[in-house]
Amino acid sequence: MTTDADVCSCMATSDNGRLETVSVRFTRRIRELIKQVADARGSDESTVIRQAVHQELARLSFLTDAEKKALGVVAQ
Repeated sequence: MTTDADVCSCMATSDNGRLETVSVRFTRRIRELIKQVADARGSDESTVIRQAVHQELARLSFLTDAEKKALGVVAQ
């Protein structure tokens, strides 16, 4: 079964395997919540943020139907 992490990893590296760095700022509260989610999933904060971005891109229909399906985003 394909997981969100698998899909995010594939999408993140499909551009010749190169990842780009983006700096973002969060309030302390949001940063702590991201860390809680990461800890609960046995993941890291970067993966949680990447997954959230991918899910939003899917929701806004910027991703392919296959990518949306893998992320669990149902077409509306």
